[in-house]
Amino acid sequence: MTGIAKHPMTLTWLVLVAATLVLYALAEQVAVSRGAIACVILIAAFKVRLVFLQFMELKSGAMPWRLVAEVWIVVVTAILLGVYLVTPPLSP
Repeated sequence: MTGIAKHPMTLTWLVLVAATLVLYALAEQVAVSRGAIACVILIAAFKVRLVFLQFMELKSGAMPWRLVAEVWIVVVTAILLGVYLVTPPLSP
């Protein structure tokens, strides 16, 4: 059992679960701020990167594929953050 607990995929899964709980806590706040939503987007990008590197085995894969994945994550995250932060907040 201890061998499973030390496996890199198990540790990655635990980090993903912890990040999901943080995302849930941030998203469920009564007064969600723009900063909290930006943090949610950044944590989601971090989770995507972990899945790409560990579970899709890009960590040990060919460098061009890893580079494509890393650039894709950065570009999509930048677009999401940019659009969100440029858009004026909705007034109730």
